[in-house]
Amino acid sequence: MTLALPRRALCLLPLMGATSAAAQPRLLSSPELKARHLVLPGSATAPAPTVRITPGYDTVLEFDASIDPDSLALEGRQERFALVEPTTRLVVLRPALPLPEEGPLLLRVGFADGLSPTHATLALVPAAREVDVQVRVLRQPRSVPALEARLEEVLARCEAGSLVKLALSGELQGGVTWQRLKVPPVWDEVQVIEQHVYHARARIVVVARLQLPSETRPWFPGEARLRDAAGREVRRLPVWMDGTRLQPGEVRALAVELERPASDTDPPWDLELRDRDGGRAVPLTPFSP
Repeated sequence: MTLALPRRALCLLPLMGATSAAAQPRLLSSPELKARHLVLPGSATAPAPTVRITPGYDTVLEFDASIDPDSLALEGRQERFALVEPTTRLVVLRPALPLPEEGPLLLRVGFADGLSPTHATLALVPAAREVDVQVRVLRQPRSVPALEARLEEVLARCEAGSLVKLALSGELQGGVTWQRLKVPPVWDEVQVIEQHVYHARARIVVVARLQLPSETRPWFPGEARLRDAAGREVRRLPVWMDGTRLQPGEVRALAVELERPASDTDPPWDLELRDRDGGRAVPLTPFSP
């Protein structure tokens, strides 16, 4: 299904270099720019969905689930691409040379949560008349009955209060402990003015109140990275904030929930918040189970 080209795709204009015409790759003449979506197959043996790209145009892949940028593998990356830029949700591709006609180049990237399917595999093919400048990659299709069942489940949860849901889950067995942690020193624009940690039977919630100075730009929550005492990254976690962004001069609370890591993970644990684009890190005070 072809979607209408969104406004942000209009900025993906032809990238014309200043070198001589003989040094330029062959560019398509007035191609049709496309914004569309594709659904990843449920079987690992199914053919990989294709994405049409060509020199002179950026292609933006937007995933509906967080990906691990470090896991990205792309055939011909060094030889044929001027730019390959992955973040936690996007991959930007800028081919420098035409793609081979004899077969596609495979792009493979892993999802951050480790759920099935654990990876997305896309087949990059040379564009003929249509260029995919924006592709939304959907992890799994959802049928109408599946969506209705999911809606009923969510509505049932919403009818109960938060404390009731915790009790039904068994998390309150053994009680909940609370600890106020020392505020870390100011490292960056985003300041941590309070930090608390809550321990339940099998889960931990870290809550931080963040403040943004009035002279800086907004901060958009992205993810949290958990490291052990040796500095090893244990996992990447979603974050929740009481708002979609932290505006200059505002104070907002942000929470990270995690299961207790394995016993071989050395405490204390260290959480680092990242903004939506993967930068502007906010380190939190280390904590123990």
